[in-house]
Amino acid sequence: MPNLDFYAAEDDWSAVLEALFDLGLFRVFESDSEPDCELREFSAVAEVAAAPRGRHLALFVVGCGPVPIARRIDLLPGLPGGPTFRYCCEGWGLVQLYYGGPVGAQEVRWSHSNHNSEKRASAWATAVPRLGDPAAWNWAAVTSASGRLNRVLRRMAVSKIGSRPVLPHAAQFIADAGLRYEYGMGIHATPPYGTHSSR
Repeated sequence: MPNLDFYAAEDDWSAVLEALFDLGLFRVFESDSEPDCELREFSAVAEVAAAPRGRHLALFVVGCGPVPIARRIDLLPGLPGGPTFRYCCEGWGLVQLYYGGPVGAQEVRWSHSNHNSEKRASAWATAVPRLGDPAAWNWAAVTSASGRLNRVLRRMAVSKIGSRPVLPHAAQFIADAGLRYEYGMGIHATPPYGTHSSR
């Protein structure tokens, strides 16, 4: 599974989306729909940017497998606003692309790209029969497209923190905010609770 965690801020995410569509390899879906709404497919950066769920994407490599499944999830009654359902995008060979970004002024969370391997999908196939046969996917093509996306993301970086590429606006945010402690899901201004700062 070609996992890539990377640091991105708002303007970086727009650049990531531009690069994603420029590759021309993927159909781009939201991972989860808004409550009481159908699952959306995006055809342009502006559509993703305007969508409340445009930070968690499911990427379908064109021609590499069955069309993604929009699985309806019925929600428990009594939720604020009274929603009754939502949809999630499913498929063994989908590539996940999630935006983490700044949280307040003292943390930047990892953004993330990854997908299943054929081995993992095959191991889970009997437990999740609704997704069909993993052998229906062209795994070499999925891995190739995912790898190309990750290479683009790495080329966009201006530095690294550990193994994680840091995109330009995230690098500026990290420097301006004095973020230096990497733990949990990102990098923080203060050390983990119970530890002493070396400052």
